[in-house]
Formats: sequence, C-alpha cells, structure tokens
Amino acid sequence: MPRKGAPGAFREVSASGSHFEIGRSIGKQCRDMALRSEKRFRSWFRSPEFGLEKAVAYARRSMPATRQFYPGYMEELEGYAAGTGIKLDMVYAMSCDLSDRGRGRGCTDIVVNAEWTKDDCVLAAHNEDVSPYNIFDIAIARIRPKDEPGYLGMNYGGIWPTAGMNAAGICLTGNALVPNDTRVGIPKIVPCRKVLAESGIYQALKASMPEGRGHSFNNIVTDSNGEIYSMEGSATAFEALYAENGWLVHTNHYLSPKMWRFEENLHTRFSSIVRYNRATKLFKKELGKVEVSTFKRILSDHVGYPESICRHADPALDEEEQTQSIFSVVFDLTNRAAWVCYGNPCQGELRKYEL
Repeated sequence: MPRKGAPGAFREVSASGSHFEIGRSIGKQCRDMALRSEKRFRSWFRSPEFGLEKAVAYARRSMPATRQFYPGYMEELEGYAAGTGIKLDMVYAMSCDLSDRGRGRGCTDIVVNAEWTKDDCVLAAHNEDVSPYNIFDIAIARIRPKDEPGYLGMNYGGIWPTAGMNAAGICLTGNALVPNDTRVGIPKIVPCRKVLAESGIYQALKASMPEGRGHSFNNIVTDSNGEIYSMEGSATAFEALYAENGWLVHTNHYLSPKMWRFEENLHTRFSSIVRYNRATKLFKKELGKVEVSTFKRILSDHVGYPESICRHADPALDEEEQTQSIFSVVFDLTNRAAWVCYGNPCQGELRKYEL
C-alpha cells in the first residue's frame, strides 16, 4: 500500500516487474490522483468547437508514434488504465499536450558537476512551478522495470515523471517552453520517461529529442560523470546546450539564438528572464563550495515576487492562472539520492530519499 505521506510530505509509491505490471500497480496506488486529474481534464474540454470527444480523438492520432518510440511506456499506461479503471484513450489523452491550463508555466533549474561542489558530487536542482492544486497530484515513485535501470521520479499521478534519476546515474530535469510549432506527435512527457530508461548519456540525449514529437520541454539531461546538456526543443528543432563551464541555469525561454524563432511570445516570458538572471547571479557566487543547502537558498529567492524563483500564487488571478513552486528537488547523482521539499522551498525543508 502507498504511504499517504505525513503533512508536508509527498506520497511514496513503488512498483516493479513488467511495464504493464508497474503501470497497474501504480494505478491502484494512485487511483485517487488519477480520478481527480481526469475530472479536471474533462472540465477543460466543454466547448462545441473542441469538446472532450474531439480532444481524445486528436490525442489518439499520436498513439502509434508513441508506441513505436517507446513501447514500454505505452504498456505502463495500459497497466495504469487497468489499475485506475480509466479508459486507455483517456489516460493517453491526459498524457498529451492538449491544453496549457494547469500545466508547466514555469520551473527553474540549476545543474553543476563535481568540479564546483564542496563534496565532489554532481548535483541537479529543480523548482516545479505549476498551478497550486497540482501539489496533491505528485508522488515520489520508485520504479524498477525488469529490463531497465530503476528510477526515482517526481511523478504526476505516480506515472508521469517531471524530474527523476535512475540507477545508472542518468538524471532528467527541465522546464516548460512555449514553441510555436506544436503539432500532432509524441507527447512531451514520453521522452522524459524514456530518458530515465537509459544507461548512458548518448542514449539519454537521443531519447530526449525523438523525431516525430509534437511538442517539447527543455529537457536537461545529466549523468554521474558530470556531462550536462540542456536540450532546448520544439516540435521540429532543437539545440543541445552543453555546460562547457561545468554548470548551467535554465528557466522558460530559449537561450539559443537558433531557437529564438520558435518562441511563441517572448512578451509572456518576463518572469523567466528575471529568474534566469537572478539564479545565474546567485549561483556564480557559490562556485567551488556548492552543496545541497546552496540550492535551498537560491531556490527560495523572492526577487521579482510573486513571479520569483520561489513562485507564489497571485491571489488576483483565477485558480487556473495561478503559479506556485509546489516542490523543490536536488538530485545527488554521485550518491544516488534525492532531496525533496514539499511546497515552496522558502517554507519547507529538504528531506532525503534514496534510490
């Protein structure tokens, strides 16, 4: 049975075996999360122009490409459907990029190799910035497929990973981008899961940017050797930004000039610009002495409040338009551990979770 989590802690779930068995087990453990997400998803598609039936049919068009790219994850979603009692078409549609409501409007990431850390560790840090109600839909999942490295992930509904680290020392963090070339194709959450299935940096980079994708996060892929890549993607292009100096910061706008033409509307990215420059400034001061507590301080920063690195819900906005940092996580790739803060990092404490 899942641990419901003490106040101020996320639910912990685990599963092992075949991909289908994993999905079914997680579905049973997180059925309440899945049903809550399904109810919200249904509420987003009530217009005559693009109702629920059309949304599900639209999503279904990309299912063959997803199955070809990563059949194991399709099997996990099939098992999840069986475990939750939600139809597969609906589970898959909930995995797709059909609405920007309630989804990643932010996130701040900082990654550093052992050259700059106090204890010679490779560390990857992430603030998850979404609608505040999403805090109830996150589970800390330990997944052990029989044919892939096991991973520890911060998973929506227990099954959709937004950040994670696997037993081979591969880490996936990253943040939302708003490209102007979105199309029918592999949903952007699927490469996130595929990265966590890989054992080497080459394979992980390939997994992060599949041909035929319909959208893309900025997927930050790191390994325990300190190889760090920020994979800035859209549906049809990407740029691999390498951490030449051994560290990088990324928020929610394209940094590569090659990708600027894919920015849908830079006028909506002012929070991202502030957070990027502020995090860079603060982090530079810590080089050579970086440790887990360093990220706690930086990720709690309030310059630009409420659209700061540590983001807080603006009460002047409707619930669907609000954004909050619902968790912080720091992955220690060297020691295969994760430090997680429930809620805003300025208020919570980091707790250690081992892979």
